[in-house]
Order: sequence, then C-alpha cells, then structure tokens
Amino acid sequence: MKIALSDLDWPRRTDRLELRPGRPEDAAAIWPWYRLPEVQKWTTTLSPTLEAHQQWWDGTLDSCVVGLLDGAIVASGKAEVQDAWSQADMREQAAGQQAEIGWVLDPTVHGRGLGTEFAAALLDLAIDDLGVRRVEAACFAENLASRRVMEKIGLRHEGTFREESLHRSGRWLDGMSYALLASEHRERRSGTP
Repeated sequence: MKIALSDLDWPRRTDRLELRPGRPEDAAAIWPWYRLPEVQKWTTTLSPTLEAHQQWWDGTLDSCVVGLLDGAIVASGKAEVQDAWSQADMREQAAGQQAEIGWVLDPTVHGRGLGTEFAAALLDLAIDDLGVRRVEAACFAENLASRRVMEKIGLRHEGTFREESLHRSGRWLDGMSYALLASEHRERRSGTP
C-alpha cells in the first residue's frame, strides 16, 4: 500500500529546520528565490512567471516537502514514491518500492549545511515513513553542490550518463545517478557494517 505524505504526522524537525508538506500558497513564498538564475541553472522546470511557477508547483504537491528556517521557507524538495522496474508479471510487487528525492535551496542559506540537513531528512522520510526499499537522486554532473550533498547523506554514485541531459543552455551535459538501499541506510545509522 502506497503511503501519502498527507498520511504522515507533521511538522517534522531537524536540528534547524521545520519540515512540512508543500501548500499551494507556498509557491508565492519561494518564487523570489526560486526564479534566481543561480537556482534556475539546475532546476528541471523553468518558471518564467509567478503564474507558470504556481501551475508547476500545484502539480508537485503530492510529493512536495518544504523546509522552514525561523518561519521562512528556505528549502523545497520532493520525496516521490515510484514503482520499481520489474518484469510484467511482477508489477504489483514492484509498486511503490522506491522513491526519488530532490531539493532546491534559497541561495541566501547556501554554505551552512542546510541542504545536507534537508536532504538527509528527505532520505529518512522516504525510508522510515514512506517505506520504500530504495531511494534515488540525480543531478547534472556539473552541479557539484548537489553531488556533495548526495555523498554526504550516504547515497552511492551508481552511474554517469555521458551527454544524456540537454540543458537549457543548449549544451548536452553528463547526468549522474545516486541511490541507497533502505537496508544500507539502516546499517549505516546503526553503525553495523
């Protein structure tokens, strides 16, 4: 059975952040920093206007989590439950077995470890609460900050896909895939090899 974010207890807390599901009105709150060139450089969706951003945002709310610092939204992310690849006769058993996590931060809080803190909370949420057996994340290879966050939270580099991603700059960029099994995550937290 697939668990929805809305079925969970909220808010969640990390050392510095309060996490909760995204709401329609959050689109306007994050728009001032989400539209910045340094943020849009790595996002998959370009939002040229607040109206376009709102429309996109509303379509993400089933998997959207926001992070607040002192009451202001400084992080937006997803913990999107997905079906694992399987042979046709195993589709039912593969349903809802993995999740993709991703995150975007307000540039004014970069360099403070909040991206790592937020991403780690998304990883815990996907494994502990949504019950998936595998968590994936991906980024452009040139997005060094996201790569570092993935490595810090324990995701393993699984592959580099050469020139597989067409960036809005018009260049074909390498993409990178990271993942972690729930069993590995639990072992790491318990300190067992």
